[in-house]
Amino acid sequence: MRLSPLASAMLNALCSLTKDSILICDNSSDINFDTMLNKTILLFASSQSITSMIRKPQQFTQSFILEEDKNKGDQLGHYTNSEDLIFQLADELYRYYNWESNEDLRSGDTSMANEKKELANQIHKELKKVHQRFSADENDDKPPICTITTIVWLKSNYDNDDVMTKIENLFKDLVSSFPIFYDEQECFSYVCTTEYKNSVFIIIDNDYKDISVLGFRQLNNVKQIYRYDQSLSTKEATNGNRDYLSVRLTHDLISHYNELGNQFEERKDSNNAKDMFLKARDLCELLIKLCKT
Repeated sequence: MRLSPLASAMLNALCSLTKDSILICDNSSDINFDTMLNKTILLFASSQSITSMIRKPQQFTQSFILEEDKNKGDQLGHYTNSEDLIFQLADELYRYYNWESNEDLRSGDTSMANEKKELANQIHKELKKVHQRFSADENDDKPPICTITTIVWLKSNYDNDDVMTKIENLFKDLVSSFPIFYDEQECFSYVCTTEYKNSVFIIIDNDYKDISVLGFRQLNNVKQIYRYDQSLSTKEATNGNRDYLSVRLTHDLISHYNELGNQFEERKDSNNAKDMFLKARDLCELLIKLCKT
């Protein structure tokens, strides 16, 4: 009931597309989790609904919260904007349908795998149609400003990289998400399908060829690309260690959030402008700490 008209239209489009994947209710006590023992549950709710839950089901995986308290909106998984919450829902649906498609492919069910892959690729396209419809209904030539910012890491192996973990922890409260990919095509597909909304900063392991970098540079939503070399290479444009990569990324994110803040100020949207400038301020404090270490 707290969703904006645009967010409600986006949710309706996702429900129509994904059929039984989304269950909507007004009260968490109305859900019989015992009937969902074989399902993975991701909960999208208001902060009030979360605190009123008596128990969390065993198969509960993750929660994404529409947060009334602006001071908690920067926390990972907390959103003060209902459109951003629904965009996150779309991202999770896209990720899980792709995962199911790969599982079907491994089990030999090619038909079902193709069906789910096609459905995954349709998710963000449907949201784009909703946005275009709402934009056409408004007498405002300016496109909406999206604040969703994502750091994507394209890794060359499945090693539990300590550097990756430290980078993720460093920025977890300052960006919307930190997806990690080990397949170039899957990563490119993800960035493409979020092209009309997300601002993406991409870290690419040096094992990938330069042609891969060139492909990502063609996408309008890609703000910066960083090459990462675990061998501590000193090649130009290569971030050979965590400290240098952290400083570069922090510096660029400061500029990014300041730019968003200025855009909101121009539209006299003081609340969103303040949120963006506060993130830039937090990043400035982080940059000072990084430069001292």
